[in-house]
Amino acid sequence: MKKHVKLLLLLAPLALAGCGGGQEAPTARDDAQWDQAMTAGTDSFDLGRYSVAINQYRRAATLAVLRDDGAAIAEAGYNLAVAQLAADQPQAALQTLQAARQAASARGNSQATSFDLVQAAVLYRLKQPQQAIQYAQRAVADPSAEAQGRAALVMGLAADEAGNQAALQQANSILQGLNGKLSRSLQADKAEIAARYILASNPAQAATLAEQAATLRRDDAAYSDMSRALALAGTAASRMGDNNRATALWARAAQSAAVEADNAAQGDATTLAHGALSRGNTHTASEDAQQWGAQAGTGLVLRPFATPKTP
Repeated sequence: MKKHVKLLLLLAPLALAGCGGGQEAPTARDDAQWDQAMTAGTDSFDLGRYSVAINQYRRAATLAVLRDDGAAIAEAGYNLAVAQLAADQPQAALQTLQAARQAASARGNSQATSFDLVQAAVLYRLKQPQQAIQYAQRAVADPSAEAQGRAALVMGLAADEAGNQAALQQANSILQGLNGKLSRSLQADKAEIAARYILASNPAQAATLAEQAATLRRDDAAYSDMSRALALAGTAASRMGDNNRATALWARAAQSAAVEADNAAQGDATTLAHGALSRGNTHTASEDAQQWGAQAGTGLVLRPFATPKTP
């Protein structure tokens, strides 16, 4: 399964647990229907068919309740919330998290740090950065370096938006403390949060780090995050007084975000048959494109290769 999401925050569904021997008790993972729903959900998620993924993960969560399996409820509930966030439905994701926490906890399985991570991302999307910071600070307790990095990224983004320098410093310290062979996503996280942390004191270095993050995001096909990093590099260039560079970076960010917004809005026949995607919430690609396009200035064509409209 891919470890990135072509949307803000790079949250991905949990991987299915591997089959093993021993005396492990049967769970919903042994149920063919549950496994089929989870696999179909993840396949759809990776293709960007978020409405299909939502339906499949919801089906898997319901089957897990039928089987009274707390671990499977936690896994399917987490994936459902991530898919809803990817589909720009943060309020629905928040409701799913509450239901999943309660149902899993009643059966002795909390998945606390995993739930905290996606809740931090949801709260950031809902423009509640201080609350997002709190949940991200809890999520960094996860033993997985990848999960720690995801949590630190959310913490840093939320802290930067809230002007919380202490939390931004904490997020940067966590990311810079991650060593060893890191994924491109984590390398990009380190560069972006470092850029945000030093933006005021060293905009030249911040611009370099932000562009490094953008390149890593592009290579990972994480285009929304790439656009965000390009826009950050534009802000850094502007603070350096390099207005031509800033304008070019904002234009690149805006054009990529505009295309992503168009792709998301179009959907495909399979996705639309399972329910239209919800749009119009905060931090969408369309809003980002408009904001960065305005910063780039008049004359920017957001969609240079769009099919001309007939009179």
